[in-house]
Amino acid sequence: MSSPAMNKADFISSIILTLFGIGIIIESLRLPRLENLNINAYTVPGIVPGFLGLFLTIAGLFIFIRSIRRGGYKLSISSGQMTGWLGSAMVKRTAITIAITMAYAILLFPNVPFWLATPLFIFVFVVATEAMKYGRLPDPVRLLTALVLAIVAGLVINYVFQDLFFVRLPGG
Repeated sequence: MSSPAMNKADFISSIILTLFGIGIIIESLRLPRLENLNINAYTVPGIVPGFLGLFLTIAGLFIFIRSIRRGGYKLSISSGQMTGWLGSAMVKRTAITIAITMAYAILLFPNVPFWLATPLFIFVFVVATEAMKYGRLPDPVRLLTALVLAIVAGLVINYVFQDLFFVRLPGG
């Protein structure tokens, strides 16, 4: 069963998903190929993200076609509906998530060593999502848990990428 609202949501999200997939493909092609290390073509750093981007693009296109067949392109959104949607908790959570992620990508990642930027990002993200969920900052135990999680995850991510995948990380 499909409702008109779901078809509209599918139409919009399919466009976003397709563009996101294409962006991933483009960025994966820009990753180093490590030819100087005689790396097998099937193990270059961009292969997995490239395939994931390809699959996201294909999925987005399938959803796009299905939504068009079901009339999802007939958006007919009123200003009241748009205002209600923009003020919804879902849009606020999405905006905060994008803001935190963009701050990491644009401000932290290029200017702060990876081993410090990533745990900081994880900590802020966990605290922000907890605050959004409960409407207040987490209690001290949850803050400590978030801090430990962020430090452990940051160390593991740093180790895996630098020592197992041989990816040079910023400031690493």
